[in-house]
Order: sequence, then structure tokens, then C-alpha cells
Amino acid sequence: MEQTQVAVRRSRTADLEGFDAFVAGLSLETSTRRFFTPTPRLARRQARLLLANDRNRGAFLAEEGSRVVGHGCWVAVSPTAAELAMVVADGAQRHGIGRRLMRAVARDLSDAGLGTVEMVVQPDNRAIVALIGRAWPSARARTEDGLLTFVTPLAGQESAAA
Repeated sequence: MEQTQVAVRRSRTADLEGFDAFVAGLSLETSTRRFFTPTPRLARRQARLLLANDRNRGAFLAEEGSRVVGHGCWVAVSPTAAELAMVVADGAQRHGIGRRLMRAVARDLSDAGLGTVEMVVQPDNRAIVALIGRAWPSARARTEDGLLTFVTPLAGQESAAA
């Protein structure tokens, strides 16, 4: 899969079925890395929330043709900060899709006026830890309950170069 074959766009309500198929197709490892528990299917309500776009959250999909191959989202956790999360399908990893999703989400956070981004990551998820390091070189993690929590200012960072 080449990066140019994948389009990143804001999610819509009509994406629910494709998103459900995407989540169902994730490997046990990828599903666990994203949701912190093996999740072959999401409850309808949870899937809708992960696709929602409003003043407190934003969501983006990466698609190859009509197939969802990635998802990135943010949710406000305070008036100035949001948590960012994303996942890329197993067969689509290491093709620049995560970088593109991260850029889209970071732009959306900035447009929403949020200045701080938080990301919670399993310590052994080297790919996302490296991606965070490239996107926000000054980001530092603290360990909480066995997970890494990165908190970094959005403005002035090199997230567009991730």
C-alpha cells in the first residue's frame, strides 16, 4: 500500500458500518494497543462517539478506496487540553498513515483552540512512541498505572513534520 492511495478525511455518521468492519478486522495485538483490551467489536454507542465531530471532539478516517484503514480522534479533557488516540489497520501500518492522521487531528485541535495534547500509550508500543517523538520532540512521558502518558503543548511544535 502506498501512502498516495489513502485519503484522510473527517468522519461522518454514515461511516458507522465501515468503521465497525475496520475494528472487527484489527488483530488482537492492534486492538489491545488501541483500546487497552482486546476489542473485536465496539458497542454501537461507543462507535458513534469515536466517529463524532462537535465542539468537544473530532474524528478522522483514513481510507483506501472505500475501506477504512485508520482512525484518529480527539476528545476535550479540559477547556484547553484534549486526548488524542489513533489506530491503523495491521496491513496498513508503516506506510505513513499514522503520520497523516496525526497531522489531521493536530490541525483540528489547533482549529478548536486547544493548546495541549495528551496521549496514553502502552510502553512497548515503540511505533507510536517514535511517532510522538517525531511529531512533538519536546514531549516527555510520565508513567501512570503501567502506561505512558505524554502531555505536550500543541502550539510551536513540529506536528506538521511528523
